[in-house]
Amino acid sequence: MPPKLLSEYDKSAVASAGAVFKQISTVHERQYSYEPPPNTILYHYTSAEGLKGIIESNELWSTSAYYLNDSAEMFYGYDVLKEVLDQWLSNNSRSEDSITLGLARQLRSSFQDLFEKRLLKPVYLTCFCEEDNLLSQWRAYGQSGGYSIGFRVLPKVGVFGERLVPEPNIYTCRWTRVEYERTKQAEICRNILDPIFAMLDEPTMTQAMRAVSEHPFLGYQKLFTETMDVLLEEIVRFKSEAFKVEKEWRAVVRQRESSKQGTDDGGKTPVPVHFRTSRGTLVPYVKLLPWKQDKKLPIAAIRSGPMLDSTMATVAITMMLDRNRFPFVRVQGSDISVRF
Repeated sequence: MPPKLLSEYDKSAVASAGAVFKQISTVHERQYSYEPPPNTILYHYTSAEGLKGIIESNELWSTSAYYLNDSAEMFYGYDVLKEVLDQWLSNNSRSEDSITLGLARQLRSSFQDLFEKRLLKPVYLTCFCEEDNLLSQWRAYGQSGGYSIGFRVLPKVGVFGERLVPEPNIYTCRWTRVEYERTKQAEICRNILDPIFAMLDEPTMTQAMRAVSEHPFLGYQKLFTETMDVLLEEIVRFKSEAFKVEKEWRAVVRQRESSKQGTDDGGKTPVPVHFRTSRGTLVPYVKLLPWKQDKKLPIAAIRSGPMLDSTMATVAITMMLDRNRFPFVRVQGSDISVRF
């Protein structure tokens, strides 16, 4: 039996259900109204091999979140959300047929499955810092020669200086600032959940959601997937306060429920996922490319690490930039005097 048309549903129920989804969208956009980066450049730390690959291929790699240097980062965000949901479930009693209670429980169990059973939807991250000469980053990347690459960004959050797009045309890329304060992280989760729960608790809204429960775009399942999607967008930017000195930003590349890029043909075209090796294992990644084929990555500066001879490094970097036709890039060495 074909699904009912939207016009066949009660108009007031459709309007009420639509208000819930508008609330989700409003909350999501408000969460992204952060202050922009303090400078117009953010820095990506990498090895000599990484620098060479970025310049010669004119592309950035966005690594699967499960394969970060510290894979526990993804589980950290889940722990914060789990704590918020557990607290809500403990403090808010509802009847067993409550839509709000059902949503809270399903979110709790689904996120647990995603993380503990490694069923997480593909999420790829490219990491940046606000500063280009951080000792903590040189310790991670610079012991055998490392570099920080400065990328131009626009004042508006979420936009590269010259737009980069993921190679998979069903993915989108978005800037986000990493949040390190746990109380703030929990507050972000509650700011998403509390307005949605409050709306669903209203008797008229409960009745409306039940009336349109089977509709593919306004029903309960869509409500659940969009709420989960918004929460996932947030927790991938949570990190322990121990890393606060990094002042990190991330380009988050993934398929989003509410904003899709390009054409989704239902999976007929394979998603272009690539693989590199690191520490004896395969690491999945996707490519970030300039928005036009004749454009270059928006690189504004490159700094060599403190373990390198800055004069020799500068000459080699400049030669490589000239050969690959990257214009107007500032090149310098680190002035930190340190032995690892």
